Amino acid sequence: MKARRLFLAFWPNEQQLEKLHELQCDYVGRGREVLPENFHVTLLFLGNISYDMTDCFVQDLQDISTQPFHMKLDRLGYFDKTKIFWVGPTRVPQELESLYKSVRNYAQYCGISKLSKRYVPHVSLLRNSEIPISNRDFAPIEWEVEEFCLVESRLDKDGARYNTLDSFPLVNLM
Repeated sequence: MKARRLFLAFWPNEQQLEKLHELQCDYVGRGREVLPENFHVTLLFLGNISYDMTDCFVQDLQDISTQPFHMKLDRLGYFDKTKIFWVGPTRVPQELESLYKSVRNYAQYCGISKLSKRYVPHVSLLRNSEIPISNRDFAPIEWEVEEFCLVESRLDKDGARYNTLDSFPLVNLM
């Protein structure tokens, strides 16, 4: 059975990308820097899934009806287990919580079962980091979320390479 390593993500625009890179530069040398072209907020990590499951899932994603929303990345964080230093929102928007639950339910319906139950939206800045969380003030990064994407992750000797397979616009229901 052929499978692909997939996840759903929000990609930053050029201005957000620049601000994320500026923030990352404040911590150079304190871990392995994530390449700026790989900056994203994961909506749902799917793992290695078959092409049949992917087809089912993509079909269901066509039915998403969530409004665009605003997210403010204003909090630095650190995952001890994976040694990842990140930036994310202090307050998770209700629309994001709802979208996460919907796509998770769709994934389960299509037979994708190894899904995380805990959702912490964030952008990874450093990997293999021993950095403690800093209380340094930084300008929050404003993010208007208008779509999410299905992304394939391929690992090679230089790390992860991401390829967007499809995008799903959020629809203004007004």
